[in-house]
Amino acid sequence: MFKVHFQIKQVEYELVAESLDLSHPYFVSIKHIDFDFEEGMVVNPHLENTRKRFRDTETLMIPLQNCSLIEQIRTPQKKAHSARVVVFE
Repeated sequence: MFKVHFQIKQVEYELVAESLDLSHPYFVSIKHIDFDFEEGMVVNPHLENTRKRFRDTETLMIPLQNCSLIEQIRTPQKKAHSARVVVFE
């Protein structure tokens, strides 16, 4: 997984994707965007705006000069939810 930090029209974005294509000399191609990577109990307005902006995007080609940071990150392990039953008498 990759986390890409970039700017478009003076707005900072951060996307997590399964794959990147860095073969083009002027663009970073982001494929398989994962919007559910950092879900939690608290709503992040910046993440919600990013979801709205790129929700229908399959592949995003960003000019290389707009990218400030590309991180390779670990895929989080999905925790199994265990149910606990307590009997009250």
